[in-house]
Amino acid sequence: MPIALNTFIVAISSRWWSVGGQLLASCAALLSGHQDIGLRSRVGAFFGFLMATAFGVSALATAIRTKLWGGAAICTVILCLEIVFIVRWWSRRTSL
Repeated sequence: MPIALNTFIVAISSRWWSVGGQLLASCAALLSGHQDIGLRSRVGAFFGFLMATAFGVSALATAIRTKLWGGAAICTVILCLEIVFIVRWWSRRTSL
């Protein structure tokens, strides 16, 4: 019985590692884009925001593909928050 439980824990954690890594990369790219917007580098900011969105969508697709429904819900919330932050930061910087 303990072997089956260990296998289950390893299987769950391996799925979460992939999704968590992609979400971490997404947040890092989002912060990089925010830094570039502060430096007035529009091309760099656009690339950072594009990569943040791509990693967020990739994490969501990975969570759905591995049937990690709690992870899919978390990825959806994080992706929506990232989009809100991107629109807010981009519109604030372009209006100045």
